[in-house]
Amino acid sequence: MDTTTADMPQRRAFSGRWVAIAAGIVALVAFFFPWINYQDRAYSGFEFAQAMGGVTKGFDVTLYAIPVLAIMVIAFAFVSMFNDTEGGAIFNSWAILAAVSGLLISAVFLAEKALSGEKALETLRAGELAGFGPGVYASIIMFAIAALGGVFEWRRPAARERSAWRTQDFVLLAILAIVFGAIYWQWIQAWIWSQALGGPFGRELFFGVWFIAGLLGGYIVRRPGAAFLAESLAALAEVLLGAAAGPILVVTGIMQAVGCELVFALTRYRSWGWTTLLVAGVVTAIVAIPWNWFRLGYFGLEPAVIVGILFVRIISGGLAGAAAKIIGDLLARTGALNFFPIGRERMEEV
Repeated sequence: MDTTTADMPQRRAFSGRWVAIAAGIVALVAFFFPWINYQDRAYSGFEFAQAMGGVTKGFDVTLYAIPVLAIMVIAFAFVSMFNDTEGGAIFNSWAILAAVSGLLISAVFLAEKALSGEKALETLRAGELAGFGPGVYASIIMFAIAALGGVFEWRRPAARERSAWRTQDFVLLAILAIVFGAIYWQWIQAWIWSQALGGPFGRELFFGVWFIAGLLGGYIVRRPGAAFLAESLAALAEVLLGAAAGPILVVTGIMQAVGCELVFALTRYRSWGWTTLLVAGVVTAIVAIPWNWFRLGYFGLEPAVIVGILFVRIISGGLAGAAAKIIGDLLARTGALNFFPIGRERMEEV
């Protein structure tokens, strides 16, 4: 009786992670089931990505991320099972981020009108679009279940104060997403003007503005996934406000969120000085470039121009990191962030 009782908490602590692992496996398999149906044939996610290569400005590359994200969900959830300390909670948070990314990309597939436009029909030559197959719906559902399984683990003792989320964390990130979504939406005009004045180099110098939401969200909340959610949700808000790029912009937000989240993770979410923020901005700029390679046509530029763009982008990323540090510190001084790590840190210093 005593042995059974002692074992119960251990088994229960793993339940949410097993759900995430199982859902990740199903999402992985679903990628090879029909995702889109045409009059003459159906395409799995894998087949559609192959057929659409180069037509949808990088979206085919994004589809290949679906199985990769499913594998990441499985791997991170599995590793977190063997570490009930803060490290395990961080791995669990990464599993949630991978699941949320897969969910968003699968949902964008349904929302992106370009996928059912004339280019898709002409390229595939498979007749009229009949609808979406069970694979895409299974992916959305399974990634959602995987994320919920990971979130369930936040209730466990292993999810310590540094990794456990609170309601106010989500509220703050939602506010940042709305504010920066509106800023991002308006910033496109300034970005276009900068391109007219300075060509690709002028454009890149102002590109870093689109990185600030993630950097600032991570700096204020200081929990695994905060930077990722802030940047991704800001992109989603930009889409809802009517951004011309459409739903695919959510994928751009995800790509911009990866770099800063990676830097914060390497510090185990403990270092928040100038160096960390500047490096996070630079890495964000660099990590986002491969996606821009497809979406903005960088592959058609001369090598010397690409090198110049990279150099200017690095400067822009560093400026974004500095802007996030300054904005965060100014907000903390007002006392509005006293219930967040950045506010408590300032009160301790005072």
